[in-house]
Amino acid sequence: MNALMPLFRPIEWVIAQLLTLIHAVFVAAGLPDGPDPAWCLSVMCLVVVIRVCLIPLFVRQLRGMRAMQAIQPQMQRIRRRYAARRDQRSREALQRELMALQREHGAEPLGSCMPAMIQAPILCSLYYVLQSLPSIASGKAEPLGAMDRVLAGSVESSSVFGVRLSETFGTAESVGPRAVIGMVVAVMCVSLFAMQWMLIHRNTPKDTMNSPQFRMQRMTVFVFPAIYVVSGVALPFGVLLYWMTNNLWNLAQTLVQLHWFPAPGSIAAERKDERGHRRENGRRAAAGLPSLEEESAAKSRAAAQARRERESVRGGRDSHSRRRLTPVKSRRR
Repeated sequence: MNALMPLFRPIEWVIAQLLTLIHAVFVAAGLPDGPDPAWCLSVMCLVVVIRVCLIPLFVRQLRGMRAMQAIQPQMQRIRRRYAARRDQRSREALQRELMALQREHGAEPLGSCMPAMIQAPILCSLYYVLQSLPSIASGKAEPLGAMDRVLAGSVESSSVFGVRLSETFGTAESVGPRAVIGMVVAVMCVSLFAMQWMLIHRNTPKDTMNSPQFRMQRMTVFVFPAIYVVSGVALPFGVLLYWMTNNLWNLAQTLVQLHWFPAPGSIAAERKDERGHRRENGRRAAAGLPSLEEESAAKSRAAAQARRERESVRGGRDSHSRRRLTPVKSRRR
């Protein structure tokens, strides 16, 4: 990890600048300067700034995921066609067909990983910034951007509910701070579990719920929260605040996705169609128009009536033809 520190140094500088700028905005808004919760709010607001910048990437990710989910039945058919073939040529042909199908529909298998991949260096850099605060405050390390000795001491001394930003579960000296850290980790785990559960069970097409990939995805609902519990013990409280705020953002973003942009063929898509159906019936009732059901029933009755009329006309023509043929048969006899 220490070998990556020079690579993250520019990101650490940007994070230090952003934290200082956001804190200055809070102070200008009326919050007191110095060691106070404004620095904790600055860490949480840092998530908002970053996630707003990632909204275009989220939209692209959403489109790629929807396209990927929509073509899952076709991908399964291709895999079944090559299931009995184990040679290298067949495996290469399978990959070519899958990639061609994905390109045709604009699906991006790795699109869902992009926000996490972008935020991973930010989390690591924030960890290094918070870890270096004591050294900067004591003069043992050089200032980091706008984070000079005075500001570093102010950030390090800032606390929420008795927990300093640079404090971890292991370095906490009493039960109170450890309980606060445990509550933050619990919120992180619950929000992640809820987000993954809704995406897997509400936004997956029903045709793919029996596939091996779906069974593997269901396992991740429990795996990642467990990782959070382990990592939450070692990470500084400021990083946990950032992570918790990021998870809550992801949960709200998931709710928006399920409500407005569900995957085709999923339970969320069915519920969206039901909401649209009720909304249209309400609009028709307000305008004095028949409901969708009444309109469909009227069309069915009209189609049935037209079919009966055609059958009646056809029956009349057949009867007329039989009457014309009968005298001819009699004369031949």
